[in-house]
Order: sequence, then structure tokens, then C-alpha cells
Amino acid sequence: MHIRVYGVQADELAAYEKAEGKYGFTFEFAEAPLNEDTVDQVHNCDGIILVTTCNVTEKVVKELSERGVKYLATRSAGSDHVDYDAVVKYGLHCANVPFYAPEAIAEHTILMALWVLRHGKKSYEMVKSGDFTMKGLKGRQLGQLTAGVLGTGRIGRTTMTLLNGFGTKVLGWDPYPNAAAEKLGTYVSKEELFAQSDIVFLHCPLTDDSYHLICDETLALMKPGAVLVNTARGGLVDHAAVLKALESGKLSGFAFDVYENEAEFVRKKLPVDQISDPVFKALFQREDTAYSAHVAFYTDGAINSMIEVTLDNLKEYETTGQCRNEIKVEGGAV
Repeated sequence: MHIRVYGVQADELAAYEKAEGKYGFTFEFAEAPLNEDTVDQVHNCDGIILVTTCNVTEKVVKELSERGVKYLATRSAGSDHVDYDAVVKYGLHCANVPFYAPEAIAEHTILMALWVLRHGKKSYEMVKSGDFTMKGLKGRQLGQLTAGVLGTGRIGRTTMTLLNGFGTKVLGWDPYPNAAAEKLGTYVSKEELFAQSDIVFLHCPLTDDSYHLICDETLALMKPGAVLVNTARGGLVDHAAVLKALESGKLSGFAFDVYENEAEFVRKKLPVDQISDPVFKALFQREDTAYSAHVAFYTDGAINSMIEVTLDNLKEYETTGQCRNEIKVEGGAV
């Protein structure tokens, strides 16, 4: 199988070189993400390895099908960057990596939460300017707060476990509660979670039902001075509504590793003043926010796992025409 790989970093090339012998694959590497403007660069490929900066619309899927591509494998758990109805329509298959080192994302989630709670950005800027006082730096202890975790899958449960270590009171909500999470916190309704939590963590997949889960209405349910942390998917949050909540004091902090319109700048070198999105720039520049550029997953262990499972998925497709990690959507498998 010849595979075109998107989003590969220089330090990952050795893993693909080893894979050529182990899997019998050959690879080519693309610099620009796959989208409607770059799909014409795909030639003579059986499979495609995707990352979340790719935008696989129906037009892209149709052209891939016409160019002989059979299999898509996204190197992520999230899958909202692929039009799965189109994948089914044009007879392709697509698999994901359902889980990979959930500790990586959970650890980064706690890091960002603490950075906001302890005024990390303000403290850094003060010291950088020669101000070694403590003015405005009194923080809050995570262990003295109530935390709400929206989404109690593997990553959400790992974050709950870390919160337990701090002594935090943990609440959880998920449309599909599970016994493992019940041991780590108390399930409540979504409305109760917003009302009772001092800090809210998002670990949900992005679906039609969860799009803009955080909006004016849900922000209104939160405690005055609550903190919001999102290391899941940018589309879960109406960022304009969050900006208003920060400006009014309804939220006292916002930490985010993902942004709804991040394709303009993520994985690129671009000065902030050249980014066209005014909401992102306003959020980025505030003292009460923390932003990282979609790197919560980015550890050596997680990357090795993602690459291995992705290649296993493609090998399984090549061998059997099916894959245990084929993504399921309403109406059939994709």
C-alpha cells in the first residue's frame, strides 16, 4: 500500500522508515494539510493518513475516490474534520485512533487549569518587566474547588483521577455514564454541574448535539467567577460568548488548547497581529486566559501510540478490507 501522510513532524520520520519494513508500506509526505485547495496533489495513493488540521469535505472525498484512494486513517480520536456521510457515499473507509495515552491530554489539562488559577500569565509578564511584587497574584487551590468534568470517557476519567489526587471534589456528566467514572466522582445533570462547579473541564467529542455546548445559555448557569478549560474540540465553545463572560466577570479564567477556527494559524508561523479572527486575538491577549496551540496530546508516548495504531488500522484494511477501529456513524460504519 502506498500512503500519503499529512502533518508529519521531522522527529517522526524515523518511525515511518521503520514501518516500511514492518508493514510493507511506502510513504510520501505532504507539507500542506489536505483540503479542497490541495487535494489535486494526491496521486497514485491507496491510503491517506490525516491529522485534525485537514478538512475532508464531500468535494475532497469525491476527488480522492476518483483518484483511487480507498482508505483514510485519521491520526486522532476526534473525527469532526472528516465528512463521514461523504465517505460512505463514495465507498471509502475511515478509521481513527480511539485512544492513545490519555494521560498526555489529562496532564496538559491540569497544567492549563493551574496556570489560570495561579495567574501564570500575569506573573510571568510581571517578572519579565522587572516587577517582583505579588500584586494581583493571589490564586486559588485546585484541591479546594469543585470541578465539573463534561465527558467521562478515557481522557475525562484520567483528568478525574488527577483531580482526585489534588483533593478536588469532582462532578461528572456524560450522555453515557460508566461505572469507572462513578468511582472517581459524582454524576449529576448538566445543569447541576454548571451550577455547582468552580472549574469546568471539557472532554466531550464534537457532535451535532455538543456543538457550542458552552454558549450564552450555559455560561449563565455557571457560578460567578468560574473557570473554563477546553482541551477537547474548539467547536464545543462559542468563543464570542466566552469573551463576553470574561469581560463581565462571569468567568474568571479560560484555558484552551483548541479553537473553532484554528486552521488559519495552528501548525503555522504567523504573528498574532496578522490573524484575522478578532475574537481569538482578544482572548489570546487577556491576562485571565491561557492558550496552547493544539498540543495537549503532543508527547513522545502519545505520538508513538498514534502512529502505531494508525498504521495497524491501514494494515488491517489492506489485509481484510475491514478495521476494528472503523468509525461508526448513524446509518452505518464509515
